[in-house]
Amino acid sequence: MHALTAIANGRFTPRALRVYLAALIVGFYGLILPCWWLFPAENNFSILTHTFSYLGSWEEDRNPRAWWLFSIAMTAWGLASIPLVLYSWRRAAPWARRAPRVLPGLLLAGCAGIIIVGLFPDTRDAIIGPLRWTRVHYFGALFIVVGFLGGVPWLGALVRRAARDPRLPEDVRRAYARAQWPHACFAAICAVALFFLIRWEIIYPGLKAAAEAEGREFGSRWREAMNTIYSFPLWDNVFVQTLFIYLVWTALALPAREPGTLDAK
Repeated sequence: MHALTAIANGRFTPRALRVYLAALIVGFYGLILPCWWLFPAENNFSILTHTFSYLGSWEEDRNPRAWWLFSIAMTAWGLASIPLVLYSWRRAAPWARRAPRVLPGLLLAGCAGIIIVGLFPDTRDAIIGPLRWTRVHYFGALFIVVGFLGGVPWLGALVRRAARDPRLPEDVRRAYARAQWPHACFAAICAVALFFLIRWEIIYPGLKAAAEAEGREFGSRWREAMNTIYSFPLWDNVFVQTLFIYLVWTALALPAREPGTLDAK
């Protein structure tokens, strides 16, 4: 019981962390891959045309047979990410100068968003009255974006500060230096995604106007971006995988032992 309580609070031994991450990877992809394989062939799932959440919708034109695998995978991932966030926070906390509780709050909000996305599938059916499942689902997605896009850069800045702290032993500073890589990769991929999504918003009106001037039909922003580098579903799928890898990689890269309480410079 003590070991389970410690893990729930993000206090892992090196061996327990490796076992925990291995179980998370096997469990998540052990559910998501069959969910993907069981997606009806006639519905033509593609990351260029379907968001990741289409795997978890019971609607007939989506994934009526295996949507529940997605719900289990996402809910379990969100819950399992809470100890990882607490683990990472404890290794960055001594270098937080202001509002130290805001950072874990953002990251935990992102974890809550993953859970909400799992519990509330992206389906247009009503839950009660005018409230639809998809509305709550999008609310969870917003939590993920705000929580992690707000929290990850901040955590990365603290890790960078720790890597340069001369008070730490050399091996610990090297571990913090290695932990900068998952943050850099996460930031780079998100920057590329935002570049293409924003660029599409800029160029779409011109493309539509030119098509209409020639008498050609031109669809919505969503439809015309499909099967191109500007496709929102493409970057939605990329973001989910990037986030999963980031959380696992960061936990592995950070030093195994917690730093003592230090006075931030």
